[in-house]
Amino acid sequence: MSYVLLWSQRQNALHVEPLERHLSLNRQAYRDNTGGDYRLLFIGTREEVDQAADAIRNTIRERSYAHNRKVPA
Repeated sequence: MSYVLLWSQRQNALHVEPLERHLSLNRQAYRDNTGGDYRLLFIGTREEVDQAADAIRNTIRERSYAHNRKVPA
């Protein structure tokens, strides 16, 4: 079974789900003419997707830290 690694800019979060589910949800969004926030970053086995997620977690943490340090105008 193949999995996908997704990233949400709005939530600054990663998500993993089966490729089949992801494609089904995308077709449904197309059918309903709705948008979405998640971006596909990687496709592979669950182990490969988990490794890819581990490799970019520091970026997610850095973005979260930078966002939380911003002073409101």
